[in-house]
Amino acid sequence: MKKTLVASITAVIMLLTATTAWAHSPSESHDSKMVRRQLERVEKITSRFEKVSKAKRAGFVAFAIPEEVGGTLLEIRGDEITCFDSPGGGMGVHYVRHIDDKVDYRDPEALVYSVGRHGRLKLVAVEYIIPEEFVDPANPPVLLGQPMHHHSYLPVYILHAWVHKWNPDGVFADFNPRVRACPTS
Repeated sequence: MKKTLVASITAVIMLLTATTAWAHSPSESHDSKMVRRQLERVEKITSRFEKVSKAKRAGFVAFAIPEEVGGTLLEIRGDEITCFDSPGGGMGVHYVRHIDDKVDYRDPEALVYSVGRHGRLKLVAVEYIIPEEFVDPANPPVLLGQPMHHHSYLPVYILHAWVHKWNPDGVFADFNPRVRACPTS
């Protein structure tokens, strides 16, 4: 029992030391510190939407497109919704609002939820979306230090931020290998 307690305390101290060392690294640029703070703020702002019911009350609606266009059409809790995945990882489903000519890192256009067993949804990421007609392709919007990129088949520019689930491919990757594939039924 005593050995387990000592090992646990040691692990916590090592974790805190490593986290603190990274957070205050003198080699970290001002820009990367600012982006890290912005990502932390996004996580805090959107954590209130862990339950989809709260997202819906705030005006987010299920995003669904025909399967011929892309994704897997599902019905989850009465919502018809498209689930996205790829051979490299999952993404999940999106609840969207305010898709217009403006983007603000504090107000993402989409909340991204992974789909678990029995249709259980878990908030994993946010997505910023702007229709292509509002974007100069030579000068796409930059959010969180990253240029938005054109979606592979939808007429929008996007940027994901995996602020609620760690992504080994990077916080701004479109897909996450730690997110399960879309259910087939």
